[in-house]
Amino acid sequence: MRLSRRLLFDDETRKAELLSSRVCDLPLRLPGSLLGRCVERALEDARAFGIALEPHFYLSDEYGCVQGTANIGLGFWDTDELLRDLHADRIGRRRDEMDLVLLLRHEIGHAFCYAHKLYLLPEFRRVFGIRGNFFTTYPEHDRYRFDPYSVDHVNPDFDWYAQKHPDDDFAETFAVFLDRTGGWKERYRGRLGALRKIAYVGRLVRSYGARAPLVQPGEGQIDKPVEQIRRTVAQFFRVSRKRYLKRAQGFLDDDLRGIFRKPDRLQRPTSPALTLLRHHRRFLEAAVRNRVRPRDPHVVADLLDKIRQRLAALGLVYPDDERERTLAELLGLVLHKTELFHRFGTFREV
Repeated sequence: MRLSRRLLFDDETRKAELLSSRVCDLPLRLPGSLLGRCVERALEDARAFGIALEPHFYLSDEYGCVQGTANIGLGFWDTDELLRDLHADRIGRRRDEMDLVLLLRHEIGHAFCYAHKLYLLPEFRRVFGIRGNFFTTYPEHDRYRFDPYSVDHVNPDFDWYAQKHPDDDFAETFAVFLDRTGGWKERYRGRLGALRKIAYVGRLVRSYGARAPLVQPGEGQIDKPVEQIRRTVAQFFRVSRKRYLKRAQGFLDDDLRGIFRKPDRLQRPTSPALTLLRHHRRFLEAAVRNRVRPRDPHVVADLLDKIRQRLAALGLVYPDDERERTLAELLGLVLHKTELFHRFGTFREV
């Protein structure tokens, strides 16, 4: 790939573009992503034990099954590898495929419990030590006391999360039970309390797995779907764009936002920025080539391809009565970037 195109479309540039984009505007897709594959694998594990329930999955600001429903929110960042990189930069680690599958089994466990209202069963309450209302006794934060030597709880993630609340005790035990290799039999050998809970989960699965749920997937509320997250990715992850922008040779979003406008900020007639580029692309390309005469004749076309991609993603417009001004500013941007590359081999200021 030629240098100009590589600089304009490289991963560092895309990371900067992602950080500058609102989460609700990202073209996220669960099918075909790593996360989508993990969802399917976790569901296959559940089906292998005769569980018919398929929760409603949706992209959200965090992982979690909405209380009392069969609706499971999924961290949106795990649908895209570069978002996963940015998230890992923020928290210092990343979940691999097995981590995600285990987490999803846990959330399916919550959904199974809520969908069949297992928390109302006297034996369920006794086995998992429920005292008082199942939901209102839930702690408000993730700080909880635990016994690292407990033989009564599973600990698949080595974080003693099963000891947080009976709800999580069940979900963690459910996730362990869904291991089709049966590896838990060796791992929890001699831990009679944990084994009794796993055996009880097995009985619940055999009894309720094929039953129609009392609470249908998709029924009830969902918490914070991505469509409602209007913060940028940088704001959501609480990171600065600065260190990413230093490496983002092809980042043009700020320049384009300076030339064009957001559609919801104008009261007068507007047209899509993409339309202006399409109508005047040949003029722009010829004008810049004649003025700069770059050593690489493809650099102008590459720049215009990049601008087209970002205008489509950003959805910018221009006022109809400022068409000439807008076209002149766009020409100035392409001229400037072409000159930078022609003289210094870079699209950034030197």
